[in-house]
Amino acid sequence: MRWSVNRDIEATRCEYKLSLESEKPKSWLKSVSAFANGKGGHILFGYTDDTHKPKGLLDAQTTASKIAELIGGRISPAPRYELEAIKDGMDSVCIDLDIKSGPAYPYYYVHEGTKEAFVRHGDQSVKATDIELNNLILKGQNRTFDSLPTSKKISDVSFTFLCATFKNVTGDDLILPRDLISMGLLNEEGQVTNAGLLLSDQGALKQSKIVCTRWKGRTKGAVDGDALDDQEYSDSCLITLLNNAESFVRNNSRKPWTIRGMHREENSDYPFRAVREVLVNALIHRDYQIVGTEVHVDIFDDRLEIVSPGGMMNGSRIQDLDLRHVPSIRRNEVVSDVFSRLHFMERRGSGIGRILNSYSGFCEQPVFESNEFFFTVSLPNRGVATPAQMELPLDKNTTFEEKAQLSPEKTQLSPEKTQLLDAERQFSSVTEDWELKYFHDVIVKKLEEIFRGRTLVKIEELFARYRYTYSFNRSNVAELFGVTENRASGILKTCVDKGIIIKHKNGVYYFVKQ
Repeated sequence: MRWSVNRDIEATRCEYKLSLESEKPKSWLKSVSAFANGKGGHILFGYTDDTHKPKGLLDAQTTASKIAELIGGRISPAPRYELEAIKDGMDSVCIDLDIKSGPAYPYYYVHEGTKEAFVRHGDQSVKATDIELNNLILKGQNRTFDSLPTSKKISDVSFTFLCATFKNVTGDDLILPRDLISMGLLNEEGQVTNAGLLLSDQGALKQSKIVCTRWKGRTKGAVDGDALDDQEYSDSCLITLLNNAESFVRNNSRKPWTIRGMHREENSDYPFRAVREVLVNALIHRDYQIVGTEVHVDIFDDRLEIVSPGGMMNGSRIQDLDLRHVPSIRRNEVVSDVFSRLHFMERRGSGIGRILNSYSGFCEQPVFESNEFFFTVSLPNRGVATPAQMELPLDKNTTFEEKAQLSPEKTQLSPEKTQLLDAERQFSSVTEDWELKYFHDVIVKKLEEIFRGRTLVKIEELFARYRYTYSFNRSNVAELFGVTENRASGILKTCVDKGIIIKHKNGVYYFVKQ
C-alpha cells in the first residue's frame, strides 16, 4: 500500500474522480484507452476534480474490484495497469489507477457494438482520428508508415541522386536492388516502400513538398506586396528538397553563411547547423499520412519559422518538456536511417541541444511549439537579435529553457516603446515616399537610354517592393518582369554596371543607396 501520491503529475497524464462512475463508465474508461495508447497515465479515485484534495472512498475494496471488472470487460486488448490504495493522511482510502503505455496498440473501448480508440489531447481524452488510429495500428505492429510497400515497382522510379549522394558521402557505391532492400526502400517482392518513393528522383509521394516564402516585415499580410520571394519544391528526392530549402534560406538572408575551404562560416543571420537540423527534422519526422499538407518555411525580418505536419509521436507538447531532454522518437524509421547514413542527422537525439547552442550568445532564443497537428520551430535572425551581454536582468532562478520559451505576454513592448515605434514607422513611410520620388526622378534617368518604358516601369516596381532593405534574385526579377531568367540576368548586369544594384554573394542582389 502506498501512503502518498504526487498530485502534481502533468494534466495530460492524470485525472481526478471523486467517485467511481459505474453506471456510465465510458466517462473514465475512455481515458484508460487514451493513456494506454499514449504515454500511460493515472486516474485517481477519491479526489475532488477541481482542487485535487483527497476525500476518500466509502468502500475502496469494492471500488477496486469494479474498476478491474469494467476494464477487463470493456477495454480490448487488456491494458497493463496497477491499482494502489492511498491513505494520504486520512482514515479513508483513495485509489490510484496507474495505466501503462502499450505495447499491444491500439487499445479500444468496446461496448454494445461500438469499438472506439481514444488518444490524449492536452488534458482531454478524445476519439482518435483515422490517421491517429492508423498510426496506432502500425505502432502495434512495430512498423512505420514509410516502411509500408506501395503499388510502385522499381522500374517505375529511379534513385540516381540518392546513389550519387551516397557515393559522395561514404565513398561506396549502392548496389541495386540489393542495397535498396537492405535499406528498406524496396521489399523482396520488388515493391517500392513509401520511404523509397520519398527518396526516389521523382519524389513520388504527392504530399512530399516544401513551400518557402520570404515575407516583408514580421507578420504575414502586414505590408502590401509582402511576399518578396516564394518557391514551391516538389516531385524530387527528399535530399533535393532539403538542398533547395537550404538554398532558399541562404539566398534570402542578408548575411548568409559562406563556405571557405571545407568549412562554413557561421557569422550569418541563421546558423547553418541549426537550419539544417530543423529542416531535416521537418522532413523525416513529418506525418506523411496527412494528405494535402506540406512543410512550410517562412522567413520574416526577425525570424525563420519552419512548420511540419504532425505533432509529437508520444502525444506530448514540446513546449511542456525540458528542451535539453526531449526523447528521440522517430516517426519514419527508414527515412531516418538513410539520413543518418548520409550524415544529415545523428542518432543520439542531440539536435535540439545543437540548435540552442547556436544561439548561446543571444537573448532571443529558438522557440519550439507543437500540438496534435503541427510542429513549429522559430529561429531568431541573429542579425537583429540582442547580444546576451545586453540582456535585461532576469530572476536568478530563471532557467535557460525558460528564457528560450518566453511567452508572447512576456515579450510585449511597453506603451511608450510602442508609441516610439509607431512614430518611427510614420516617419519611415514618409521617407519611403521620398525614396520612390527620388528613384523615379533621378535613378531611372540613368537607365532611360538603355531600357524601354515598360522595363523602366518594372525596375521602379522592383525598387518599390525591395527598397534598400531586402534582397532579391534573378528568379524574382524574371517573375516580376515576365521574362526568362537569362533576360533577367541581362537586366541585372546592366543595373549593376550602372551602380544602381549591387551583386551580393551567390546571386543575391540589393539596391544601392545613392
